[in-house]
Amino acid sequence: MRMRIFFALVLTVLIYSCSELKIQDYDQVFQDKGQPPVIVGYYAPEVIRPGTTWKIYLRIEDKDGDMEYIGTSLLQEGFGYYATDYIRLKGKDRKEVAGYVSLRTPTDVKLTSDKLSMEILVRDRQGNQSETVQLPLTFAYVEQAEISPEWQVSAKRRLGVLVTRIRSTESMTGGS
Repeated sequence: MRMRIFFALVLTVLIYSCSELKIQDYDQVFQDKGQPPVIVGYYAPEVIRPGTTWKIYLRIEDKDGDMEYIGTSLLQEGFGYYATDYIRLKGKDRKEVAGYVSLRTPTDVKLTSDKLSMEILVRDRQGNQSETVQLPLTFAYVEQAEISPEWQVSAKRRLGVLVTRIRSTESMTGGS
């Protein structure tokens, strides 16, 4: 008898829960939730001289026109992640923008033995985010790279300055 009651309860719960199933209209979901921002293009030199300002060139867009910020996170091998930096986007830049973000680097010669990687993504007001882009960075005594014609428009527009203070792994660990 108990088994029949248990079976009847389980069957009732299953039937009730199935009656609540709905087929989602994905066009409606996109309309309600919006579409994520897209990093259309990006460029940054992979090797720079210590003390140089690293410029990361970006072209980003959002069909909904509600991009809120660019988020960056710097990873240093042997150390880990620095705190995340945010660059706010305002006005017409929320729909599409081409420009660069810059990161000042110290003149520390010991940086030439470090490897870094910058992760970049864009978020909008609805919580959607772009794909994450990773850009490598190493230091050496090289000439400053020329900016290709493709990035000349972006080179004229600074979107913001990243406040991360890079230090060499050797100076953080007390090595000599």
